[in-house]
Amino acid sequence: MKIIICGAGQVGSAVCEALWEKTNIVLIDKDESIVDDLYSHYDIQGIVGSATSMKTLEEAGVETADLFVAVTSSDEANIISSIIAENKGVPYVFSRVRNPEYLEDIHFMKSAIGLTRLINPEMDAVKLIDQILTFPAANSIDEFADGKLQIVSVTVQAGSLIDGKKLDELRSELNLRVIVCAVDRKGKITIPNGSFRVQSGDIVYVTATKENLRHLYNSLGGQRRSANRIFIVGGGQMTYYLLERFSKGLRKKQVKVIEQNYHLCHELALAYPQFEIIHADGTDQRILDEEGMDEYDAVVVLNSNDEENMIVSLYAKAHNMRKVITKIDRPYLLKPFNDLGLDTIITPKKIVADKIIRLVRSLKASQNSSLVNFYQLADGLMEALEFEVLNESEITAANLKTLNFLTGTLVTGIYRQGEHIIPDGNDVIQVGDLVIVVTSQKNITDINQLIVAKVK
Repeated sequence: MKIIICGAGQVGSAVCEALWEKTNIVLIDKDESIVDDLYSHYDIQGIVGSATSMKTLEEAGVETADLFVAVTSSDEANIISSIIAENKGVPYVFSRVRNPEYLEDIHFMKSAIGLTRLINPEMDAVKLIDQILTFPAANSIDEFADGKLQIVSVTVQAGSLIDGKKLDELRSELNLRVIVCAVDRKGKITIPNGSFRVQSGDIVYVTATKENLRHLYNSLGGQRRSANRIFIVGGGQMTYYLLERFSKGLRKKQVKVIEQNYHLCHELALAYPQFEIIHADGTDQRILDEEGMDEYDAVVVLNSNDEENMIVSLYAKAHNMRKVITKIDRPYLLKPFNDLGLDTIITPKKIVADKIIRLVRSLKASQNSSLVNFYQLADGLMEALEFEVLNESEITAANLKTLNFLTGTLVTGIYRQGEHIIPDGNDVIQVGDLVIVVTSQKNITDINQLIVAKVK
């Protein structure tokens, strides 16, 4: 498979890192030093040039590409290069568009220009933030089976109902119909069995329906109700999208935004008069105190600077804010930030990279199963995969306890004809099932790859 990536920023780099071993990647960027750096790390072809140059795209072999990804810093360059790729017959074209004005014309772009796969990292991230504010006990939420199943990560609070419980006891004593598919204990990742005992401070990854997750949240301690009083630091594009989402939501929200740029403040105040927009420096701790940050249910930090976001979030944590959500643009900072106790971190570029990686793996899948969803868990140490089983194969030939799965693999959910099945060893996967698997294995494109091959 041949992939052309225009733009060597965080998204382009993440896609290169995830796919270079299994695909033929051509990377295009104007910055020679960035191209050279990625070329030296990965077995890819690097071209220094403009994504909108026909000569550059022809040099990259656009006519023979299977996938074209335009993720430069310029919306205009992404749109133009994607139109060229579409006209050259590339089967799958992704174009990143972030300007709200362009997104208002999305239907025209799709019908008249022919762009069918517009991606917007900030809008995807805002959707996730809104979901987490609805269930503040969750650190992250990943959806499967068209949103009917979720894998959430939650931090176990000291003294909560599940603190000190064995996993077997969660169902027998607390009647929690969930599967704990992974546990992060001080950076060590475990796929636990029923005798595993949960401790306070553990970050547990849980698979369940939304309704069953509500019962889990009630057992966790901490904040259980939706966060309806929101304190936002930073007034950029993500804040615009978030306020737009709040304004159309069913629940009325009390929102205050702190932004240092007067022009941004003025625009937000005109667009959303129902929310309070304050012109001030959101990194100034005195401002945060004066504006009553600690009176809100949640703090959402959306400045453009990662270090500023870290400082503001740590200050909010020190004030025992019930929920703190932090935007981080540079994925390599995720691990040290987690170590500092910032448990709900949103990385827009990682969300989009995962979407592209999911498509590539689905295209490489076999006739036996199709990869429907893909998410990285625990800083990329684990992957959550959703497969649709298309045909009879090794995975359908025996019950789960008979199948010999690769190390670090757990089937966490089966969705069959509208019913969620919490799998045990006696269940048999059937054709047509949606199957959710958590694994430490990498580059999986077919569910049967997770079964140890029989020696002939």
